[in-house]
Amino acid sequence: MKLPIKYITAILVLMISGTCLTAQITVNQDDMPSTGDTVRKRMALNFENYDFESAGPDFTWDFSGLIPLSQTVDTFLSVTETPVFYWPFFLFSANLATPELGDLPFPQIPLTDVFTFFNNKSPGFDDVGFAATLYGVPLSFKYNNPDRLYAFPMNFGDVDSSLSGFQFGIPDVGYIMVQKKRVNTVDGWGTLITPYGTFDVLRQKSVVDEYDSIYLDSLNAGVPVNRHYIEYKWLAKNGKEPLLQVNDDLMNFVVYYVDSVRNIPLAVPEGQVSDEFTVKIYPNPAVNRFWVWSKEFEVGEATIKLFDLNGKRIFEKHIPAGEENVNFNVSNLKSGVYLCVIETKKQLVMKKLIIKK
Repeated sequence: MKLPIKYITAILVLMISGTCLTAQITVNQDDMPSTGDTVRKRMALNFENYDFESAGPDFTWDFSGLIPLSQTVDTFLSVTETPVFYWPFFLFSANLATPELGDLPFPQIPLTDVFTFFNNKSPGFDDVGFAATLYGVPLSFKYNNPDRLYAFPMNFGDVDSSLSGFQFGIPDVGYIMVQKKRVNTVDGWGTLITPYGTFDVLRQKSVVDEYDSIYLDSLNAGVPVNRHYIEYKWLAKNGKEPLLQVNDDLMNFVVYYVDSVRNIPLAVPEGQVSDEFTVKIYPNPAVNRFWVWSKEFEVGEATIKLFDLNGKRIFEKHIPAGEENVNFNVSNLKSGVYLCVIETKKQLVMKKLIIKK
């Protein structure tokens, strides 16, 4: 029996629609930031112990329970909107700049007017290097080969790599060298859910091996640092930046996600969730050690986690039932405000801890 043409057409439309609903996206240079763009991002706490590592085809990443912290705004400028002294170094190799310094270890070096430069072209989105001013002298830290953050067109299964680095001597200050190898793998596509919304995304995993060497004349000594870290990024059409980025450095996850303009309390709410669950932290401020007390610990297990205000988990400790008073050594932590999260099977309490040295 032959089906009427209208039924055949309807079936084809349904098949095509179903395919479109599950098809992966392709990310290219048009989905990256342009001059004049601003992107608002939140640092977030991972109270839910989300699995950020898993990925695959037609995958759903539900991170809707992330707890937002402070907001930052990335602003993208043209090269000619940066100080004129930087133009000779980057005018013909970059087409974007942001007034910030990337993740580079430069302790005790008072850099000002710092700009990171990017080049967004059809082959890829590259970190070209950065420029800064030291004691009134403009300096260029330009990679000998760009650090390729994304290769275009980006599709599921793509793998690319780049080798980049620079070396620079600063008279009467010291010597800086950075060598970096990045391997990008697009290891997933599907749906991302964050407090900002739900999006069709590609997931890219970047494994970075970096060697930094800093020699300071004032110390008459060098400091070599070998770093291995992983960046997980979820990218969408017209997203400008990753809608979610998770940096895994030494087993600590630091989480950022794109967000809208919203008011977040400057002080993190703290206290007990119910009258039956009382938690005390003392001394507060603490110097080298602090104690956590709760009657809940007598009858049930608990988990205590400490975060800094960047959302980085400092430590996590399991408390077996029967320990009413638990102490922690924080002698190696810097002065500042931290968040102590106490979780049992029924309740969760968040307390502010001040460490003062």
